[in-house]
Amino acid sequence: MSRENFHRLLQRYLDGQCTPEEVQLVDQWYQMLGQDIDGTITPDDLDAIEDTIWNKLQEQLSDSERLEDRPLRKRSRRIRAWSVAASITALLVASSALLYYRVICYPVQPSFVETHAVEQDIHKVANRTQETFAIFLPDGSSVDLFPGASLEYPTQFKQNREVRLIGDAIFTVEADRSNPFWVFHEGMITRVVGTKFRIKAPKGETKGEVIVYTGQVDVFYNASDRSLVRRILSPPEKASITANQRAVLEGHTLAQAIVDDPIPIDKPTVAARREAYTDIPLTALATALSELYALEVNADEDLSEITFTGDISGLGLFEQLDIICTVTNTRYGIEGMKIKITH
Repeated sequence: MSRENFHRLLQRYLDGQCTPEEVQLVDQWYQMLGQDIDGTITPDDLDAIEDTIWNKLQEQLSDSERLEDRPLRKRSRRIRAWSVAASITALLVASSALLYYRVICYPVQPSFVETHAVEQDIHKVANRTQETFAIFLPDGSSVDLFPGASLEYPTQFKQNREVRLIGDAIFTVEADRSNPFWVFHEGMITRVVGTKFRIKAPKGETKGEVIVYTGQVDVFYNASDRSLVRRILSPPEKASITANQRAVLEGHTLAQAIVDDPIPIDKPTVAARREAYTDIPLTALATALSELYALEVNADEDLSEITFTGDISGLGLFEQLDIICTVTNTRYGIEGMKIKITH
């Protein structure tokens, strides 16, 4: 096999286009490295791994398949040895980062599952009632567990703050920047420092949702169904969302959107506290709504001469926008994570 064909085979493997026999072959090649690593790697790291596997294969060739020119063989071996050593060194340096960033920063299941914690060290709570009830976790965080949902968490958070959820729940997490809070749920992993958010994780379904009320949340696609090599070479899909935003899992894809019913953030500005507006330019009103809901609301600059007068207090954001646009003969649209008011 030529080096070019070898590279194409690895690329087909990453793209999921290999036959079962080819997948088994690539897995065997990777096992030759003797490294149990996991993580996000750069193209340079990928080249180092490919070089190392290729060199390992070349080392296994018989003498007759190597260079026929015996006087140059010793020199060639020395050069190849240095090349292999350099590649392995690069691989080991990369693997240290990979181990940290994927195994520690991007786990695929809670550590209390991986360490096989004994039964008495794990709380398993299921809500079999028709009402939502609160659970208080060892770090002071709380979980409002919806009917039909269940939660697993350790009796004490010794090193990692991690829980596993099935169903719907609202989390209010105590802030601790040195120890993020992880929620493992259907097809997704949610990581936060300290915030309030809701997770909808119906059991056995491929569509889940994370809704943020305050702060920022990182949501990852849980790549536990991928082989070790594919997890190494393909970083997990990630969505970073803030207040009044949501991440939705559809199959293996994370989509970001504005929530259906945005609510005001906890500390609105003085301008946003006003219950009624009198002759406020649409550009200024868009700014006030942005600050109130922590969303990007814009109005075309040529709308600065158009003003709005009215009371829109007590209404949801989209109801407010409907009234504003009706009164001012304008319209609004949602473009990804932005709301724009136009003519």
